Amino acid sequence: MTTESHRCSVGSCPNLAAYEVQRYIFDPGEGAVAVLQDDTCEFLCVEHAIDNELHARGERTPWSVVDYPYTNLNRLPGIALYVQLEPVYV
Repeated sequence: MTTESHRCSVGSCPNLAAYEVQRYIFDPGEGAVAVLQDDTCEFLCVEHAIDNELHARGERTPWSVVDYPYTNLNRLPGIALYVQLEPVYV
């Protein structure tokens, strides 16, 4: 059972987060892989995660810059990964 919860990182969204947002990067020149937490938007609720994907712009390859409405606001290479959080029971 999880005792800790996080709120969605989007503005004043009151929803509990359903996902931790990470950035997946693959360097085709070196074959290096990195998975890093997105420090511009660490947590998203279901609604904002769906909206983030539906309105993403750019080539979705792990070495390209994808413009998302809520995540990767510093425009680094990589694609968003949504790691589902355990449900919080109160």
